[in-house]
Amino acid sequence: MPLMLGLAAAAALAEPTAAVPVTPVSKWNVDYGATACMLGRTYATGKAETILALRRLPLASTLELMVYTNDRSVTMRLGQAKIGIVGGGSDDSRYESYPTQASGKRMTRMQVDATLFETLPADAVLRITPDKMSGWAFAMPNAKAAFEALAKCNDSTAKQWGIDPTERAKIAQPAKATTRPEYWIGPDDYPRTIVGNGAQGTSTVLWTIGLDGRVADCRPVVTSGEVELDKAACSAIMRHARYTPALGFDGKPMVSHATQKVTWRLPGAWSGS
Repeated sequence: MPLMLGLAAAAALAEPTAAVPVTPVSKWNVDYGATACMLGRTYATGKAETILALRRLPLASTLELMVYTNDRSVTMRLGQAKIGIVGGGSDDSRYESYPTQASGKRMTRMQVDATLFETLPADAVLRITPDKMSGWAFAMPNAKAAFEALAKCNDSTAKQWGIDPTERAKIAQPAKATTRPEYWIGPDDYPRTIVGNGAQGTSTVLWTIGLDGRVADCRPVVTSGEVELDKAACSAIMRHARYTPALGFDGKPMVSHATQKVTWRLPGAWSGS
């Protein structure tokens, strides 16, 4: 059963609109799940209940942001969203929004640059503005401690994967991709041997970035349930991913690691999970 860690006191209820930030009605919680760590908090109650969740894989440069609402319309929505911290940075991301069987809610999710949340003011407000649906503004008081707890959870996961959890503290300049990650894996990488079976799933893979910036030792750490999909994810990343290596505080290149979720989905289908 996941371990839940409460972090902050409940705040007053507010109406969730893009103009006026909605305030939380629950504590921050870090879910020490079997496959990933997730930071979450509830805003509003009843029909207006909205849950903000953030998940970052250990050593990943992006963070998955999810908003759960009680909108149960069956339409799948795809588009672009702007995500920003009021008074801070911003990022643009593609989003997908659909009802889920597991939660009984609509989930809207997107990938966001993790650096957006590295320096948060005490009165931080997160604004999410999708192009084809209503947006949200979330008050995030005292979020620093919550993100520190998420990082601690991820350190624990990294250790389970055989990675030194103190690695990130030794890096002065992270490895930087010199090829565009969105092009590392494409439709042609889908294993033809299992396309006819309708195989889908999400592989989480981990790889080593060497002193020369080349990728090695890619392996699945959370399987998609299909061995061929896991192998295909690593094969594509090892062929296409290139980096300038990470630098230590002495200015010298150092070995580092990276992780990524790869979702294998056939056209016209989504998991609904």
